[in-house]
Amino acid sequence: MNQPGTTDRRGGVAPSPPPSEADRGGGVGTPTMSTVETAHSTLFFVSDRVYKMPKRAPVGRADLRRREAREAACRAEIVRNRPFAPGVYLGVADVRDDTGTPVEHMVVMRRLPGDRSLSELLARGEPVRESLRDVARSLVAFHERCETTTEIASRGRLPDVEAGWLAATDALAPFRQGMLAAGEVDDIRRLGLRYLCGREALFDGRAARGRIRDGHGNLLAEHIFCLPDGPRMLDRVPADDSRRVGDVLADAAVLAVDLELRGAPELARSFLGWFGEFAGETHPPSLAQFYLAQCAVMRAGASAVRARLGDESAAGEARRLIGLAREHLRRARVRLVLVGGAPGSLRSALAGRLAADQDGWVLLSAAAVRRELAVDPAGVVAASVPLSTTRVPTRVPTAGGTRGSGPADAVCREMLRRAREALENGDSVILEAPWSDAGRRSEAATVAADTWADLIELRCSAEGSSLAETARNGRLAAGIPG
Repeated sequence: MNQPGTTDRRGGVAPSPPPSEADRGGGVGTPTMSTVETAHSTLFFVSDRVYKMPKRAPVGRADLRRREAREAACRAEIVRNRPFAPGVYLGVADVRDDTGTPVEHMVVMRRLPGDRSLSELLARGEPVRESLRDVARSLVAFHERCETTTEIASRGRLPDVEAGWLAATDALAPFRQGMLAAGEVDDIRRLGLRYLCGREALFDGRAARGRIRDGHGNLLAEHIFCLPDGPRMLDRVPADDSRRVGDVLADAAVLAVDLELRGAPELARSFLGWFGEFAGETHPPSLAQFYLAQCAVMRAGASAVRARLGDESAAGEARRLIGLAREHLRRARVRLVLVGGAPGSLRSALAGRLAADQDGWVLLSAAAVRRELAVDPAGVVAASVPLSTTRVPTRVPTAGGTRGSGPADAVCREMLRRAREALENGDSVILEAPWSDAGRRSEAATVAADTWADLIELRCSAEGSSLAETARNGRLAAGIPG
């Protein structure tokens, strides 16, 4: 490097903006020397080491024009990255002038084999499922070690989540009617806000259960190296970056969106599944879809900026990300579906078919609720039964009745109470009953309006269509793919 007086000091540190995966290419022990410039750093590759020197410029909220600030940034980078990349961030090297006075500082890293980055493995079509499982397990383990405080928890409550969504969509505004279609950008903003409306209970519950924690904030395939002794995940964002603290599910969604963008949606779904398994997650599927959309929107904004600065491929990437965001928001829609009409057997079968959708539903039938409540002939409810956490309850035939103060009225009230609770917590709901009374349908419509859920009314007929055709039509009306 031709730098006089360089000394290697082992000590704590954390990151500045990450170099790309290509910047770290080459195998361990390769006797080559090269220099790579990034927006915020200069990297020197020397044999089995990488020396990362921050530039003298403002970076985010940090002003690195002072030497002391650059030294602090180097130390902070090591501290925040070591938990995700054991054995990689080795310490800080001082660069001294001829008098021995320090003039610069560099993060010292172990050089990782470029052909073992997750992005390279995906590009070559190599199997990565086991490596992704390891990444999910490591991410969960890190989240579990992090403290969660009242201040941290507040970052996952509805006001902060809504503010984050508005900021992410506002960043797309300069690119409307140009690089991005204005209609698509507007739809995304509207659908995201509609999802958040009425979902305060969902986000409060996540915060109360400690699901808002410190995280990685920038977990992309190019930042992950799959080694025999486990993954190394580099380039965690600084503590003052708004992406770092939030819902653990949102942290995992960053990598899932990156996998989708790389043409591996099945791997993205598997990764989120493993993450949920290891974390003991019980979130509604709609929440994962919302966070996937949010990650896609945030990344689309960054891609659009790169395109404006001359990156020719970034404009297409931004448009693909907008498409992903729209699809995830479509699947995030919270719906209340009334399956009514006669006969009961067809109605029951249709409701069961709809509830088997991969996006998850809470399925409630009038007969099941009636038996659980032990309604007597006078319509008195013996006991109130809390909403089951099971997404698809055991199916039983349904029963009807006339609206009024009788048993059926008590059952309807309880069904709608449970439906409201589920909708507020982000679950879509199927209510199976005759729904022949206009007053009860109106009450269901009120619940849907109060919780900002889409109301869909399906009526089964004893004549005409087969179950298969009825199910196809019902899935189309309910917005269920397939």
